[in-house]
Amino acid sequence: MPMTVFRHLFICLALAALAQIPGPARAAEITLDPDTTFQTINGWEATADMVDTPHTPPWVRDREEMLDRLVSEVGINRVRLEIRAGAESSTGIVSDFISGKLPYKRWKSRRYETANDNGDPFSINWRGFDFAELDWHIENGVLPLMRRLQARGERLIVNLCYVAFRDGRYYHMEPEEYAELVLATYIHMRDTYGFVPDMWEVILEPDLSKNSWNGTDIGRAMAATAKRLRANGFSPAFVAPSVTDMRNALPYLDDIVAVPGAKEHMVEFSYHRYRGGGQKVLRDIAARGRELGIRTAMLEWWFGKATYKVLHNDLKNGEVSAWQGRVIEGHYDVENRDSAHPNLTLRPEIRYNLQYFRYIRHGARRIGATSDDPRNFDPLAFINTNGKYTVVVKAEKAGPVVLHDLPPGRYKLSYAVGSGSKELPDPAVVGPGAPLATEIPGVGVLTIAGF
Repeated sequence: MPMTVFRHLFICLALAALAQIPGPARAAEITLDPDTTFQTINGWEATADMVDTPHTPPWVRDREEMLDRLVSEVGINRVRLEIRAGAESSTGIVSDFISGKLPYKRWKSRRYETANDNGDPFSINWRGFDFAELDWHIENGVLPLMRRLQARGERLIVNLCYVAFRDGRYYHMEPEEYAELVLATYIHMRDTYGFVPDMWEVILEPDLSKNSWNGTDIGRAMAATAKRLRANGFSPAFVAPSVTDMRNALPYLDDIVAVPGAKEHMVEFSYHRYRGGGQKVLRDIAARGRELGIRTAMLEWWFGKATYKVLHNDLKNGEVSAWQGRVIEGHYDVENRDSAHPNLTLRPEIRYNLQYFRYIRHGARRIGATSDDPRNFDPLAFINTNGKYTVVVKAEKAGPVVLHDLPPGRYKLSYAVGSGSKELPDPAVVGPGAPLATEIPGVGVLTIAGF
């Protein structure tokens, strides 16, 4: 074979071998568009949960650290405070449970029992209400969180939710009786603690009960309660319908807004994610919220299922303004609780979720953000109330990222991947018109936060 043929063959083989050697990965290019705007964030919520022994709670040694870290590490700034139907009762069951006179199992079987304070829904008989459980939650959860957020120059958003897991019709489903309970609760909180809820969540998971709350019932309760609150100097703001099956959200909403006087004070269109979470359903929820001018909110999917991928999807396609994945206690695993030094460890999905929570604060406005590789690097961008930008990138692989159109300034870079979480010690400095180049070492979440 002629030498030139050998030389040609050698060159071809060498070029083929070089082609197999991976070169530097191409950076995903992300471009921001502050002129395109979406939802405004109204808080990262956790439910104030009840323990079996409220008179001797198990978390005495670790509670302060947990609440500190819940605010500073995770970024929680909104709480779901609950009041059960049984708060309207003169039996003493609630107070006996909170004080330790009644064991948990006996209270659990009776906690939704109600007894009307009197036959007149326009005349409050205070002896017919028992707010001991509500007070316990306020004193052990709400007020401590309020103080911690105030120290940071922020405020706690309080969403007060009515809970009644019972079947069949009962007197709280009469609009004026329901309005009386709400008014009594507002007056009690104002006079005892000096604040009232930012919002009232009308009924928790109505689609779980049989022959109970439907959309029309919720709308009628809202209309009557709004009128009663306004007449007594309070500002009504309602959250509904908080269904477990997302497919029920739109039918409930349509029935609610058909009731005269209901829509005017509805501020959040809420759903839970336990069932029916298809993309079309999610986008339809967002579209209906936009149409009515009511912000959307995903307010429950517990037990570790509310991952960052769910959060990202809800923010992007559901356009949610609020989101909840855990009760207060659920954010941490606690080891050696009975020792002098309990050990608190973030639950696995919280380590990723806080990449959103900690840096996207109350009042942040989502803006446009596009990627030239959205399948692998999907961005969401926000402008916080201080004018600083935060960009969160959901990454399906490791690789470099370049961000364009960030305002000049300093940016914290952090990420959560399978091997751990890290905040880079040195901030990135962006000059006028300059891009910001960074990378993420694995599948997970990358956050670029101005400060």
